[in-house]
This record gives sequence, structure tokens and C-alpha cells, in this order.
Amino acid sequence: MGIELRMRWLGRRGRTFFVGGALTAVALVPASVRAQGVRGWVGTTVQTVDLRPLTLDSIPLFQAVMGPDGTYTYLGQPVTCEAADLCTFYRPLPKERATVATQDVSLTAWGFGVQGLSVTTLLRGRARAGTDLLWPRSDDDFDVMVGYAQLVRGDVRVRVGRQELRSGLGFSAFDGGAASVGLGAFSVEAYGGRSLARGLREPTNEALSSLESFIPDESVYLFGGAAYGRVSSTTFTARYQREILSDRSSLVSERASFDFVSTLPGARISGAVDYDFSFQRMGKSRLTVARPLAGGRGLVEASVRRYVPYFQLSTIWGFFEPVSYTEAELRTAWSPTGFLGLWVSGGWRKYGDSRATVVFRPLRDDGWRASAGMRAEMREGLSMDGSYRLEWGPGSFLSSGDLALRYQALDRLSFAAHGTTFQQIEEFRLGDGRAYGGGISFDLRLLGRATLSGGGTVLKHRDGGSVFSSPWNQSRAWSALRIDVGGDPGLAQRRNRS
Repeated sequence: MGIELRMRWLGRRGRTFFVGGALTAVALVPASVRAQGVRGWVGTTVQTVDLRPLTLDSIPLFQAVMGPDGTYTYLGQPVTCEAADLCTFYRPLPKERATVATQDVSLTAWGFGVQGLSVTTLLRGRARAGTDLLWPRSDDDFDVMVGYAQLVRGDVRVRVGRQELRSGLGFSAFDGGAASVGLGAFSVEAYGGRSLARGLREPTNEALSSLESFIPDESVYLFGGAAYGRVSSTTFTARYQREILSDRSSLVSERASFDFVSTLPGARISGAVDYDFSFQRMGKSRLTVARPLAGGRGLVEASVRRYVPYFQLSTIWGFFEPVSYTEAELRTAWSPTGFLGLWVSGGWRKYGDSRATVVFRPLRDDGWRASAGMRAEMREGLSMDGSYRLEWGPGSFLSSGDLALRYQALDRLSFAAHGTTFQQIEEFRLGDGRAYGGGISFDLRLLGRATLSGGGTVLKHRDGGSVFSSPWNQSRAWSALRIDVGGDPGLAQRRNRS
């Protein structure tokens, strides 16, 4: 039985009206299933964004002013001057508004007359209105994010359908099958099927059709396996995954990963590493050591990371060899009372060789960052969170702060107000200016199992003397309605026994 979900915009101003989420959920589930057991939720989210898009513009080289460090500016705006006696820069366009909506249906159903059989789905519909401003993914009307049948018998589990894997190799999705079996403290898993483009839930050849000149127009198969285990106080996961073109003519990717968490007396150690067989090199890696202090009121955490950008062999982006980096970070948190918590962290990053041509002076290849924050329970029902962050890196600088107040007015109603400020030089063309913003939100639990939330934010930019109108002057508003469906069968059995 095919199911088609369509959404239409009604009204002159592009207002959207969705049929009730609960009705959608009921329509998607056969009556025989509803009579047995269903659990999940239905949610509708609407966002309105008012902002300025950017467009690439240019001026003759003689109109730009070169500074003592070799960089160019035009009327206080950084510009790029590289070839053909032209300088380029991004100029904001007039404001545009986009209104987008999503309808999510997440359900798990059981009771088909077969012990251990269940069906899980996560469906998402999208619609948009307003100007030609294109919100990411809003032109894709409908997606099956997850949709599989699962059979569990003892230590054996089998899944068939659209699935998602979250592992040390990232987020992978595929249409196919997976099977796992438990062996005491260990378990093994094997899976395979048609690979889906990451983040798009579409077959690789369809999702990347606009890049057909560079990407083979055919499906990709994904195969993999994993082993899970626990030895004493250490849990681990080892995984191998391979992707090939459907005609077996070429390899798309081949990688392996290993993750572990070890709980020792007075410390917790975790780590992860992956290996890329295609390039025969180590990929990302991480080692973190955390130690509680003062009976749990404090925490010290030290981390070392190595990041190597990863691209599949079917894309040209890997040819440009993005720069890798090594990073060290130290974080400490302290809660002197039950009403106050403080934390501070600092990190240092060292970048690899960019292989760029040096003209004026050697390029900086390291960066620093520092941040601090706090959370305070000012009185019953009123809390405050604040943080500030600084970063110094090659060609950029970040200074940002956030403050939020939350008030629990009633058992079912809470309000929040937040403010933010940030400054970024060169990368996002804020110049010497700073952006300021603030907003409010609410969260209301309605009768039954419905929750309504919403809010709005306004950002304003002081551009530090630039004559260009800032793209950071923008406003945003959103609302969300969620309805829970069904209940936990385990809790129901517990209540019956009691």
C-alpha cells in the first residue's frame, strides 16, 4: 500500500495549515496494528526567517586600499584581490523572508501476532512559502528518515528496511538488512544494502545528480560489520565498513574504527580512532581522561584530538587535501553548592601543512581558544546560564557570549529569555563590528500528551563604520507542536503488577 504525504500552502501570505498530527499518525498505521500497540510522537514545526542573502561583487583593483600587512579593503570592507586587476567581495542583497514547516511522524508498532516483531518509522514532510530564499532541504517535500521491521528472538536481532548507523565512522544510512547475535559479554553484527547520501536520505546517484559530471550516476552498495564487547570495566566497539559502486567497478570507501570507554577507580578514560584503507592512513582519533574531584562536586577533563578530513573516493573534494590538525584541551568544572556551577576550558590547535604559496610572510599554523560559563539556581523556578568564548586562529578571530534566564511559572508553563553577542573578523565579514541579539521563548504542556513551544530572536549588527548594510540584521520566529502517541508497555505492566 503506497502512502503519499502532501502539504499545501494556503492563504495570500503563505500561511501553512497542516492536518492534525494525530490524524496523520492514525492514517499511517493499519487498524490491526493500532489495536495491538503503538508508541511514538507526531510533531509540527514552523519557522520564519527574515535575513539578507549575499551576492558576489567586484571592483577595479585601483579602488581598493592595501594595508601594511598586504590585505586590501574597500570602504572599510575586506576584499580579495588576486587576478585580472579585480577585487571581489560579498555584498548583502535586500531582505528576504522564508517560512518553512516540517511534519514529523515517529512511531513504533508491535503486536502483529509474531513474538518479537515490531515496525519503526520516522517520516518527515516539508513545505515552504515566501520569497525565492531557499531554506536547506525545504524543496524536498517528503522523506522516509527511518523505516524498518525488526524481529528479536533472545540474543538474535534482525532488521530489514531503511536504517541509520551512528558510529565512529559517522552517520551512515542504507536500505537493506542487518543481523546481530549476542555471545555472552560480546555481540557481533553484519549489515548491508544500498547506501544513502549522508544527511539526505536519498540514493547516492539521485542525491548528487547535480554533480553528474564528477560523480558516477549509479547506486552505491554498503557492507559492514561490528563487534561489541565488555572486558572487566572496559566496553569497546570495533567496526569495518566498505562502499562500492553497484557494478563493482570501483571502490567508494573502505574504513574501520575502534571506540572504547574504561571506568577505573577515580577516573574515566575514553578514546576513538579510525583508519582509511583507501589512503592507507589514520583518520580521526581522540583520547579523553576525566577525573572527579571533591566527592563529585568537581571535574577535570583533558583531551587530545587528531582530525583528518575525510571524503569518499567518488568526490573531487578529496583532491584538494584539506588541512588536518592536532588539538589539546583542558576543561574543569566546579559546583561549590547545589545552586551554582562553574566551568572553564582552554585549548590549543596545531594545523598541518597547507601547501600554500607564501608571498608576504609565513602563514600562521596554530590557534588558541578559551571559554568559561556558569549556571545558577537563583531561586525556586528561576535559573540562569551564561558563557563566553574566545578564539584566535589563522585569519580569523571569534569573541562571543550568551546569557539565558529560565522561569518555571507553573507546572506546565515555563518562559525563557536569552541574549547573545559575537564578533568574527574577515571570515564572515563582520569587520571590526559586533552583532547583538536577543529573544524570548515559551514551553507549554497542554492537557493530555501535547506540548506547545515557540519563540523569536532578533539580531542587530554594529558594522564598525562599514558603509555596507549588514547581513546579520535579521529576525527569526518559530513554533512547535508535539503530541505523544501510546505509552511504554513496560511501565504499563509494572503498574498492573502494583
